[in-house]
Amino acid sequence: MARVPFREFQYLSTIKFFIYAINSSTSMAISLIFLLKAAFEQLPTKGKSICKYALLPGLILLSSATALQAERWENSRMTILTCAPGEELYSLFGHTAIRVQDEASGSDYVFNYGTFDFSTPNFYLKFMRGELDYMLSITTFERFLREYRMEGRSVWEQELLLSSAGKAALMEALLLNHQPENRYYPYHFFYDNCATRVRDIIAVQYPGGLVFPDTQNVEQSTFRTAIADYLQYRPWTKLGLDLILGQPTDKAVDALSIQFLPDHLMLQFAGAHDASGKAAVGEAQELLVFETSPKKVFWAPLLVFSILALIGLRITRWRVKRKLSLHWLNVVTFVPPVLLGFLIIFLWFFTSHSVTGPNWHLLWAHPLYLLLLFPSRTSALFQRRLRWLLLLPLIFLLVLFPFLPQDMPLALWPLWLLMAVRLIW
Repeated sequence: MARVPFREFQYLSTIKFFIYAINSSTSMAISLIFLLKAAFEQLPTKGKSICKYALLPGLILLSSATALQAERWENSRMTILTCAPGEELYSLFGHTAIRVQDEASGSDYVFNYGTFDFSTPNFYLKFMRGELDYMLSITTFERFLREYRMEGRSVWEQELLLSSAGKAALMEALLLNHQPENRYYPYHFFYDNCATRVRDIIAVQYPGGLVFPDTQNVEQSTFRTAIADYLQYRPWTKLGLDLILGQPTDKAVDALSIQFLPDHLMLQFAGAHDASGKAAVGEAQELLVFETSPKKVFWAPLLVFSILALIGLRITRWRVKRKLSLHWLNVVTFVPPVLLGFLIIFLWFFTSHSVTGPNWHLLWAHPLYLLLLFPSRTSALFQRRLRWLLLLPLIFLLVLFPFLPQDMPLALWPLWLLMAVRLIW
């Protein structure tokens, strides 16, 4: 998804001067507006304040004198842009956008459903709770491509083989979507993101809709395994996502639902056709190409947790023989599962996320270990019964974790073993 929100016309968002324009005057008007905005952003705060009020009347007059009609875009070139995965967490799975290019006027814009605004009140809280709205933004193609060139990410383009009426309808739909009251939408990574929005708004412009080929090898794929393909060289990121994404993530995907991933959407569009059998897009063209050479991580979770478990087991054996206190080891062993348990409970019960619960990791990562960490406050009998109560789910996981309805990482097995031993001794 795009990193920087394009806050187009920040101080003039209520002015709809770029929504309507007529033929030749339209491109001049829009180009002028973007140039004014670019210059405006370079001004100091005081200069911005002065220009804002000086330019406002003129822009209002400009909006009333122009009308951007959909017919203007009948002969334009419209394409799907597919961008390779990036290094940041939000860009790990790639990105999709729509490019609209008009050779007659020289205009070249990108409609981007993957932007968000960092200035949103309570941004991080809304992000955590799954309540952060994404939005459709418009930027120039030059600016869009420059960002991906700087990040070293490849970009491919597929031209939409739409009729003139289809192009006009698509442009009208995009402009309608970009209205202030329409541009925001509740983002969902699996079901409603930058790729699915592009697919949905394009598909309805073809006569009879689009037919996608059922050629994807998704017979045994789930949402979890689909995103795992992008995390082969990021084992710690994969582990973190596996811990917080619950059982719904293990739902099977088909050739349509897997299109939430931009790469798969591009492959599906390559074989898509309308009701009459006409191809939906042209052959993919490379706009930017970068060779990537990901490095394998030596200190993977399974290796690290195995070493930690061996150390913990060794200390346990040594201390038990000498009848020494192991309370500090209990604190080190069980505090992380307690904290993780609080996070799982929060994401499951107190957010709008639909894929974080139910979460079977709550069998071993939960706050009940806190009772074990304060033995002086309870009786010895209570502590013995509590240990057996906490031990049973761990034994269950150690033996049956491959058969659970939620995929459980093998890397956690050494930790479960250490925790089980600590509960016994």
